[in-house]
Amino acid sequence: MDVVDSALAANLAGIGAHHHHMTLSASVAANSSVIDPSIGMQTTDPEDMDPKKTCIFCQKTFSHPGSLGRHLDLKRGTRLHPSDAVDELRGDVKRRGDIVEIKARRARRAKEYNARDEVKERAKLRRKEKDRSQRARDEAKINFLNRLGAPMLPPHPSFPYMVLYFLPPPQWPHDPPTQETYNQLTLFLDPSMHLGDDRFNDWSSKAKVAYDNWLQWPKSKRIEVWNRELRSAAESALGASLTLYDLGRRDEWLMDEEKRISELDSLL
Repeated sequence: MDVVDSALAANLAGIGAHHHHMTLSASVAANSSVIDPSIGMQTTDPEDMDPKKTCIFCQKTFSHPGSLGRHLDLKRGTRLHPSDAVDELRGDVKRRGDIVEIKARRARRAKEYNARDEVKERAKLRRKEKDRSQRARDEAKINFLNRLGAPMLPPHPSFPYMVLYFLPPPQWPHDPPTQETYNQLTLFLDPSMHLGDDRFNDWSSKAKVAYDNWLQWPKSKRIEVWNRELRSAAESALGASLTLYDLGRRDEWLMDEEKRISELDSLL
């Protein structure tokens, strides 16, 4: 066992001198004798081993030095991995527990990297491209909104138009508006529900006048006016060029418009 002990000690001394790089000691190579497997050292050709990735106790090879370190930490104290020997190997390993030090180290590296001229130039180009993309995206949204109509309530609106203007589509009647529709409209326009906005006082009054006039019309005229106002409301909402198809594919439209603007901007 003297040969075994001296070989192991020589290995550990060589490893510590090279900053825990697990090199096989010269004494092991010189003796080239069989070492007791119970200690975990076995004869092998040093030229075939990567000391940074091979365990000197069990000869297991890993794909990364960090994996070898985790292996030694996990196996520490087992029969083939004596605690004292593993501790000596791992004693000067830098642990990843100091968050402040890690951040400082990363900041130094980042500062050095970003100080390079080629890195600065790439960053400048990325910022320029990002700004161009953002401008194109914003302009595409504005262009789409500009295609939408800008409905306005006329000075003397009809009762059907006020229904279409203020109530959401689920509350639009299938047939010309009735008393029930008027009740829904007055509930929405109730000034007490919109304190501080005097417009609702005016709109509520206009709704009453429009509904009174509505009641005086014959059924045939109500149907005619209702159909006409439905068309008028749709035209006011969609504008001159927008279609329901455009609304349905608005995300795709915005992407196409953004691409068009970006390509045009790149030519300027």
